[in-house]
Amino acid sequence: MAQVKYTQKDIYDRVFKTKRMGGGYDPEDVDDFLDGIIADYGVFTKRIKELQEQVGQLQTALQAAQDELAHTSTTTEAPVQQPVAPVEETPVAPKQEETPTNLDLIKRVANLERAVFGTDHQA
Repeated sequence: MAQVKYTQKDIYDRVFKTKRMGGGYDPEDVDDFLDGIIADYGVFTKRIKELQEQVGQLQTALQAAQDELAHTSTTTEAPVQQPVAPVEETPVAPKQEETPTNLDLIKRVANLERAVFGTDHQA
């Protein structure tokens, strides 16, 4: 990153040479302009310091979060799984005749297509 060439004090203390002929620049106009530049430098310097402080805080928070994550992952053990007893199916009473749904119809059509065209048929 490029270094700043002038500080606020350098700009404030700068004295311009005047020309002997032709009058040169209006000193008040130059001073007003430089006062604006000095004010801008002050704003930039303040903002840079704020951002540097924010970066430092964020880096500290990041490091703390990484340390906490590393600590948590090393202390957490995998839960021991207990064997699961097989679930017995209860007999279901046969369904009474119902009106077919769209899903039932689609399944029937798919079964018919498989029977007619075989399993290699792709839509």
